[in-house]
Amino acid sequence: MGDQRQQQTKFKILAFDPSLTNTGWSLLEGNVNDGDLTVLKIGEIRPGPTADKAVYREEVEKYGKRTISLDVLRKEITKLLLELRPDFVAAEDIYINMHRPMAYGALAMWVIICKVTCRDVAGLPVTLIPTKICKQATSGYGGNGKASIQAAIVSHKHITFKNKDDKFEMSEHQADSIAVGVAFSDRFKQVILNTLGYVT
Repeated sequence: MGDQRQQQTKFKILAFDPSLTNTGWSLLEGNVNDGDLTVLKIGEIRPGPTADKAVYREEVEKYGKRTISLDVLRKEITKLLLELRPDFVAAEDIYINMHRPMAYGALAMWVIICKVTCRDVAGLPVTLIPTKICKQATSGYGGNGKASIQAAIVSHKHITFKNKDDKFEMSEHQADSIAVGVAFSDRFKQVILNTLGYVT
């Protein structure tokens, strides 16, 4: 068993840009032998807008929109875990936005749901990565805005896209999730090696 694990060189990261309005996600594949990453898939989860649909009206009236939004999030993350079978899960860490202080509570709930779901469904922890580190990983500067992150990912020499259209059609939320995956691959190399069975 140990020898077989040591031969595994590729790994997959499921990365998230948290939001109850629009969660961006991406699946990246890396290789322990180099720093290159391939974006295999990208997508979005929209818990809040989904809860606004007519099919959920009775449940929202009974339990509240926030509860239904979190339930949608849990179900969608479950689907991703079962379909994509990642080796690692990472998400941008939450922070207090002084312009939108009320959003912190929603983001905290997002993190809790994500962590519990990943534990229960896949037995995986969720690594939270500070926003500044995510931005630095792709652009080298922690203060870049969302548009700059997208441009940095498009021009990044170590990032390729399995679906070429994704490279130019990704949303800002999807781009942010890619930055999370890049930061995890860059900052948690030892965790990756240990998990894959490499002895140092």
